[in-house]
Amino acid sequence: MENQTVETKMLTGKLGGRIMSRIVRSFTLGMAVVAMVFSLLYDSNTVMAESRTSDSRSVEAFKNKLDKLVPDAQKRYGVPGAVIGIIQSGKVQFILNYGLEDKEQRKAINDNTVFQVASMSKSLTAWGVMKLVEEGKISLDDPAEKYLTRWHLPDSKFNKDEVTIRRLLSHTAGLSVHGYLGIKPGKRIPTIEESLSGKGFLREPLEIVMQPGSEGSYSGGGYTLLQLIVEEVTGMTFNQYMDKEILKPLGMKSSSFSNDFTDSNMSKAYGYFGQKLPNFNFTEEAAAGLKTTMPDFLNFVLSNMDGSKGEARGRGILKSESIDLMHTPIKSGSGLGVYSKELSDGSTFLYHSGDNRGWHSVYGFIPERRDGIVVFTNSDNGIDLRQDIYNFWIEYETGTLPEQYQAMEKSRNTHFAVAAALTIALAVYLLFFMIKLKRGNRIFILRKEGKSFLKPFIRLLIPLFAGGALYHILYKVDILQLQGGLKNIAGCILVWLMVLFITGFFPKNVRKSKSS
Repeated sequence: MENQTVETKMLTGKLGGRIMSRIVRSFTLGMAVVAMVFSLLYDSNTVMAESRTSDSRSVEAFKNKLDKLVPDAQKRYGVPGAVIGIIQSGKVQFILNYGLEDKEQRKAINDNTVFQVASMSKSLTAWGVMKLVEEGKISLDDPAEKYLTRWHLPDSKFNKDEVTIRRLLSHTAGLSVHGYLGIKPGKRIPTIEESLSGKGFLREPLEIVMQPGSEGSYSGGGYTLLQLIVEEVTGMTFNQYMDKEILKPLGMKSSSFSNDFTDSNMSKAYGYFGQKLPNFNFTEEAAAGLKTTMPDFLNFVLSNMDGSKGEARGRGILKSESIDLMHTPIKSGSGLGVYSKELSDGSTFLYHSGDNRGWHSVYGFIPERRDGIVVFTNSDNGIDLRQDIYNFWIEYETGTLPEQYQAMEKSRNTHFAVAAALTIALAVYLLFFMIKLKRGNRIFILRKEGKSFLKPFIRLLIPLFAGGALYHILYKVDILQLQGGLKNIAGCILVWLMVLFITGFFPKNVRKSKSS
């Protein structure tokens, strides 16, 4: 029995030594890879900074700049596919397709690729509402409650009659519910009434949370209420009404608000870590449900400006006066379905962005010049690429990078520094761990002579559950916003938890520590 015990200890010791040897080699290689990644990220940021100035104001030069920078940025950020539309003097000058719409099939992005454009849906929804205003079916300054029978705003200390159509369109109605996560395909899609009532996982009810008209406060829920009003007034489903009255008249033949929309050209969506995401459905079609192509959406942008051949803005679908009203900001730069701000050269810039899980987009235009840009991406990482392209286009138009570009770069550098610090700290931790292991101050758990395994068990359990929860949130659920380098920090934290779990199998050798 004693010989068997000695042999067992020897085998256990050899096993522990082999395991640790492999762990050390793996993590040494891992730390080298991480260091290389951070080096490449730093070098790439430097290249982007050096390349952002242009020596020509021609649209061809800007297009050539994008051809050079976008593919590199896609690799750096991890964006499979992107498409950019450039409007110059009221005409589409370029549609630039980069990368893949489907990584598994190696299918390239093309002009027919369909994207979700998230909150940019609101701009089209505003057109649909204004169409009803022009027809006299609703009034901008009427209370929303006047048109509701299927659902009503809950009572609060605020007057519901002050929640008007105009305030819903301009995000000044004082309502809650910023946005929506969407529903996985195959799962039951809640009704509009259920959505507004907050029924379902991670949903909140639509409520009046501040004095209507007092300030701007973004509310996707307000647009869901508009969706219900459209259905109440027209007797049609929202997507049927928008298809008939707005999309088809605008020539947007490959676009739809419907969750039943199927198209073989629909792009796949990807998460921060390259994982394929479901193509989420939305009850809240008016707020986040539009699927469209670049040529289709460019038609919409062009219709907000006077045409190159004398076509009036609105293109006969809406009056020019209605377009002007929509473009006029009410509070916080928010007009009706679009935002407005003044650029450094004094020109007016009208824009809206879109952010669904796996999709990030933006459009903007300068009405007086009839210049514009549209960017679609099919990845969570697309938010960084989108912002770079947007800022470079503003520089192209005005000769000056927007102020927020510097703030964005500062934030990215700060996040890079934090991730680098976490990586260095991990390397130091592993170095000291290996020294203690070699000295015998730490041993493989099966060689531990102490009878109590409670502390080692807790030591293993905490990082295991924390790491599992973080992995689920980051990779499976994909609900955190990790742009601007936050993804690197999250990844470092996850690696830290993995290391703490593995090193937990090598508790302190108390007896040897005391003897030494």
